[in-house]
Amino acid sequence: MKILLNDVHTYRVDTVEEVEQLHQDLKENPAFTLVSFSYKTKYIKEKKEIVGEYQLVTAKIMFTDEKEPTADVIVSYEV
Repeated sequence: MKILLNDVHTYRVDTVEEVEQLHQDLKENPAFTLVSFSYKTKYIKEKKEIVGEYQLVTAKIMFTDEKEPTADVIVSYEV
């Protein structure tokens, strides 16, 4: 038997405000528990000049407990 316990997601968002909204959305999602959340600002450079930036977010989510799994999770990705 295979049980998916957790997953790490990486998002690219444009602004810190969007980071804050994503953080809130993930915390409120009843399908999983947000275990960790971090972000860093990345800069877009052209000829050594900063021309833009974006935020790279990493979020670890837990679907069920490792010792006492109570959920069977099926993950689906759409592109």
